[in-house]
Amino acid sequence: MLYSSLPMAAQTAYAQLHEALQMREIARGVDDAPGSFNKKTVAGNTYWYYQYRDLNGQLRQVYLGPHDERLAALINARQPGGSDNSQIKAMAQAASTLGCQTVASPHLVIIKRLADAGFFRAGGVLVGTHAFLCAGNMLGVRWGDASRTQDLDFAHAGRHLQVALASEAKLDLGDAIESLGMGFVPASSLSGVRGGRWVHPREPGFVLDFLTPMGRGEKELVHIKAFNAEFQALRFMEFSLQDIQSSAVFTRTQACLVNVPHPARMAVHKLIVTGLRRMAERTKASKDVQQAAMLYNWFQDHDPAAWDDALRDARGRGPKWRNHLDAGLRQMEVLLAAN
Repeated sequence: MLYSSLPMAAQTAYAQLHEALQMREIARGVDDAPGSFNKKTVAGNTYWYYQYRDLNGQLRQVYLGPHDERLAALINARQPGGSDNSQIKAMAQAASTLGCQTVASPHLVIIKRLADAGFFRAGGVLVGTHAFLCAGNMLGVRWGDASRTQDLDFAHAGRHLQVALASEAKLDLGDAIESLGMGFVPASSLSGVRGGRWVHPREPGFVLDFLTPMGRGEKELVHIKAFNAEFQALRFMEFSLQDIQSSAVFTRTQACLVNVPHPARMAVHKLIVTGLRRMAERTKASKDVQQAAMLYNWFQDHDPAAWDDALRDARGRGPKWRNHLDAGLRQMEVLLAAN
């Protein structure tokens, strides 16, 4: 079975946790900063921000999330203070107990530290298997294979893609990772440039990857000014960084708010890039196809139009996109036929 529906109680628990995290994020950004809520439309999608002036008189914006009825209601009924940590903990425990998928505690420590440092407010996106787990909770299902991993993958659109998350927010990524005290060190590229990947000396499989779209003429690493760091440049990455979504990521005792790709775009992107994996990464390529198949199955059952829209967008980007996508679709069809 590719997925099973979560009981309604679990879906409700997740929705309540996500709502509480959104409230906490709103409170964190605006309780002490008089200003106003504003909407922006980017590439046909509407997003909410809180706009205020800092102590120096500079105009600032806090990203709150894509527009939906739930967020609009939260903003309309906002009260100072937000949700405290004990409430968040209780909600995370309830969601976990009822069947929602959690992440490993050491992984959430890292995600939460980056969130607290402003990584997601500055346009960062959680990608990879952790985003796939988030997609299950968002869609109200538990995947047939949880596909745990030691990798943690993060992304940013860089300067090649206009996304609603772009803001004045900045942080020093190296300082944020060093502040964890977990011993991660930046790996060196083939050209000797350090960055794009942080590794744990005592746990070679424990890796933090930071990714960005590859622009024309760009090589393996690109400097992202918002984070004062080098990111790995990957072809086709921009596809999954459009129409990003707000999601909760959590353990039984902690939770935080992150940005993740739209599940349909996530799946189509996995199919496009599976053929780009090196021979040493064939296991990851198989996992890409398997996760894409699970998402495809959900969309065929619940929202085929969203899947068709993502396919249409990818095919409209040119022959290279179509060739890679068709190769991935063929692999997915083989996998689905075997299930």
